[in-house]
Amino acid sequence: MSLNLHLLRLFATVVRTGSFSRAAAILHISQPAISKGVRDFELQVGRRLRDRTPKGVRPTQEGQALARHAEEMFAVERAAEDELLSLRNLDSGSLRIGASTTIATYMIADYLGAFYRQYPGIELHLVSANTRDIAE
Repeated sequence: MSLNLHLLRLFATVVRTGSFSRAAAILHISQPAISKGVRDFELQVGRRLRDRTPKGVRPTQEGQALARHAEEMFAVERAAEDELLSLRNLDSGSLRIGASTTIATYMIADYLGAFYRQYPGIELHLVSANTRDIAE
């Protein structure tokens, strides 16, 4: 069985909030769409995953297990998105520059200093050698 991750996200949000309407508000979709998505997800997995109570929605034992795994998966997803954003924004990473001895000694320091002040999270590596070695 392959889980539909969109429906899993709907279900996990309902479990986390304890409410179809609060999950709908968080996910910016209608409450009927959340209800249908959770029903479809239960059909997909072949199990009832939640029970309605006077105080809201409570997951079944299977629903609790699935919601726990869903939260772990979505935490990893958020970490990956954060890392990609960090790299895209030049908040982290590394820059390796090779320059001939003359350029490395007399010209590049000011540029590297300006770059470092603008992007302090980037690790800088300067390799200085004769022109032939740098070209290779």
